[in-house]
Amino acid sequence: MNLKQKRISAGRLGLIGFFTLVVILYVGSRKTETHAQNQAPQHVRVPAISDWSHHHMVYSRPSTPEQLLKLQLEPRYQQQLQKQNATPRQSAQ
Repeated sequence: MNLKQKRISAGRLGLIGFFTLVVILYVGSRKTETHAQNQAPQHVRVPAISDWSHHHMVYSRPSTPEQLLKLQLEPRYQQQLQKQNATPRQSAQ
């Protein structure tokens, strides 16, 4: 083999190595994205409107099914339940 053929072979080998590296990196990044997409979110933020009347209305636990049905239609009661059942925020680590 002469010098010109060696350079061509080295160039081809370099291109093959480069494209192999690109394919490996691409496949690896796609696998990471898929894994991250399959994870469930740790918490979901739900917006809640609050005004002065929310702080002055405190609902007790309904004692009859009729009261329960009536309170189910009250948005302030639903927000009170959500606030009571909310988990405390975790501090950033």
